[in-house]
This record gives sequence, structure tokens and C-alpha cells, in this order.
Amino acid sequence: MTAKRWLALIGLMSGLAVGLDQAAAAPAHPVDLAIVGARIYPAPDAAPIDDGVVVLRDDRIQSVGPRSKVVIPRNARRIEARGAVLTAGFWNSHIHLMPPDLLNAANAKPGTLQAGLEAMLTRWGFTSVFDLASSTDNALALRRRINSGEIAGPMLLTVGAPFYPKDGTPIYVRQYLKAQGVASAEVSSPGEAAARAAQQLDQGTDGVKLFAGAIVPMDGKIGVLPMRLDIARAVVEQAHRRGKPAFAHPSNMAGLNVAIESGVDILAHTTAMDGGGAGWTPELIARLRAHNMALIPTMTLFEVEAKKFGEKPEDLAAVIRMITAEVRDYAAAGGQILFGTDVGYTDAYDTAEEYRLMSAALDWRAILASLTTAPASRFGFGGHKGRIAVGMDADLVLLNADPAKNPAAFAQVRDTIRGGQVIWGPDR
Repeated sequence: MTAKRWLALIGLMSGLAVGLDQAAAAPAHPVDLAIVGARIYPAPDAAPIDDGVVVLRDDRIQSVGPRSKVVIPRNARRIEARGAVLTAGFWNSHIHLMPPDLLNAANAKPGTLQAGLEAMLTRWGFTSVFDLASSTDNALALRRRINSGEIAGPMLLTVGAPFYPKDGTPIYVRQYLKAQGVASAEVSSPGEAAARAAQQLDQGTDGVKLFAGAIVPMDGKIGVLPMRLDIARAVVEQAHRRGKPAFAHPSNMAGLNVAIESGVDILAHTTAMDGGGAGWTPELIARLRAHNMALIPTMTLFEVEAKKFGEKPEDLAAVIRMITAEVRDYAAAGGQILFGTDVGYTDAYDTAEEYRLMSAALDWRAILASLTTAPASRFGFGGHKGRIAVGMDADLVLLNADPAKNPAAFAQVRDTIRGGQVIWGPDR
């Protein structure tokens, strides 16, 4: 080869290299994903769209409607979804980051954390979750790794470490906390409680969780220790000062009164430890409504605990009847219901039983609201999450069955989509 040809070849290769560098530096083209043929439930109160199409561009919904009216971009990746149902992404408003594969989040292998999130959350359609008590540092570390894109997972909100009354560390977590070397979360004065609440919130937590009624040994039996009202108020005040929600674990009527009087926003459970099985009176419901409190039923939890402690079937049945009545009556009075399972504390990852139990108190549209629009609005995300509409976040769930026919279908998840990416399912 002549010198002239060598120079020409070198120039060509050099130009190619520059072109590749420029292509790598250029911004990526928008990525389109089209979900085609599903029955779409845009929102709990909206009419369904049959043979619908949703087009996602990057992390937003670009278009939605019947196939005859939506233009599918020619180069869009398509998910053929005829026979499936599409809803907005689900929220689980009561989880815990306690399983071993979600600990040491700052240093754990990405695959370990990914597998843990899939098994507990994204496998069941959850694109947003609220961690209601765990290690503050661990929760924030896991969120950073999800937000960086290193791990595919849900949007993670957290209260960090909870607040227990003095001598009120619940009996059912004492061994776990000791094994993990976790410091006491008990607070004994309003000043101490306010200081820690402020510290955690300033670190980046998204709310507070207080044990208004802590389940502890009392006089040789298991009882409920209420939190001092002045301490509860100190914790709640710090959250509200920053525009953040306050959750409470009430356990019984005494704990529920502490929650109401301290200004708590969300009940993490019903009050299943009150005897008699009478449920909530109209007067109590009116008090809760006056404070605009939301309720997370966590109905499966009580089945799990009953089996763990060998309770009689008839006693469990009475508890479930009482909880069902509380949920039904509160919803009928206009009270807001949020879906949550207490998963992470329990290993009941499959959500089908929770939907079955909830369906005795709520219709399928109310359950869909508890999964989508209700938490999105309650936690300040209603402007861009919770509904399938143009411009909303591309957080979606594709189901293999129709919850309008059987609410247990909410557990039959085909794909979980967050930010326009399939993070769990066969279409990933």
C-alpha cells in the first residue's frame, strides 16, 4: 500500500473514531414503549378503555386511549397485551426493610438487593412503597442505590427509625433488634423525641412513625403500653413542621386516642386488640374523620400472627370480623383507605389473601383507589402518580386477570413498570 493510501486510511479511521465519540456524547433519543390491546382502568372512578393503547416516552405517559385513536410510534417497542388489564402502578403504604437480603444496603451486592426487592415488592406490582420503621441509614442507602439506577426497584419513602414509649420496645421485635445490634428507639421525654425526629427528617426521611400503643409484657401477660401524649405531640409536630406525614401504630383504643390527640395522619393498623368485637362506633369514626385520618388495614397480618402464636380459629375469625367492620364502616363514612401489608415484618409476600380479605369490606374500585389515587394524593404525588393520563409518571401494572371480576386478580401481575421500564415480568 502506498504512503498516500495509508494516510487516507488513517484519516478515515480517525474520522470514524471522532464520529463514534460524538455519537456516544450525543443525548439519547427518546425511548418509546407501547402497551397494546389491554383493558385500561385509567383511574378508580374512570370508565375502562377496551382494546386500549398506552404509549410511554422515557418516564412519562405520552398518549392513552382506544387503539383506533392512538398513533403508535413506528419504532416503539410493543408489548402485546390483549386479554390483560392495565392500571396505574401500585403503592404499598406499609412495608419494612427487615429481610436479610435488604440489609447492609450500602455495601450489599446489587443482585442480592434486586432479588429481595423483586420477591417482596415489584413481583406484586408495587412501584411506590412507604417503609414504616427500619434502620434510617439502611433505608436511605437503599433508596440512593435505587435512584441511581444501579438497582431496579420502587420509589422508596421511609420514616426511618420508629418512636417507642419508654420501656415500650414491642415484644415481637426485641430479639430481631438485638441480633441486628440496633440501638433502642425508645424516647422518654418530649425534648428527646423532638430532637431525634428533627434529625431523621433532616437526613431525608419522609415522615415519622410512633407506637401510640406498644405491645409489651405487662403483669405476666401481653398488654398495650400507650405513649405519653406530650411525647407523641413532639414527634408529630416535627413532621408537620416540614410538611411530612405522621403514622401511628395504635393497637387499642388507648393508643388510638393518643394518635388522634397528637395529630397523627395515618393509622398503620386498625385496633384489633380491643375485646368485645364491637368495632368502631359512629362517634369514634366521626372523630377520625374530623382529623382526616387515613387507615391502612393490614388484614393479612392478623392471620399471620394468629398462626404464629397458635390462636384458636374462632378467635381469629372474631378479629377478622371486627377489622372488616372497621374498614367497611370507615370507608362508608368517607374515610381514606390505603393498601398496606406490613410485609418485611411478615414473609407473606403474596398479596392475594389481603385482596380477598379487603373485598369483604370494599368493592374492587375502592381497593384500586387504595393502591393508586389515595396514597398518591395523601403523600403529595397526586399531580403525577396514581392515574393513567397524558403527562403522568410511567408507573404501571399489567395484570393477567380482571379485578372487576375478582379482586384477587390484583395479585396476578404480569409486568411491573416504573418510569417507563419493565422492572419485573416476562416483558422485561
